[in-house]
Amino acid sequence: MKHRETHPNLDVEGCFACRVSHFRVSGAATPTRHNVSELNSKERQLDKDLDAYKRIRKTGGQPTQIDGSARLEATAN
Repeated sequence: MKHRETHPNLDVEGCFACRVSHFRVSGAATPTRHNVSELNSKERQLDKDLDAYKRIRKTGGQPTQIDGSARLEATAN
């Protein structure tokens, strides 16, 4: 940190940079970081459903929605 060269202890009264250098962000303030595995699993399922939806449409089927298309394709065969 460049400011540490000017104020090594970061405790100079009235210095804004010294004051904000102690600012930290809690993990609770970033809730998406805690749910990364959940988001990844949803993304994988959506990829499977989208691929299945495209295959069903290509063969002439008309699924009502993309969600659940992989299950629909598996049970239709």
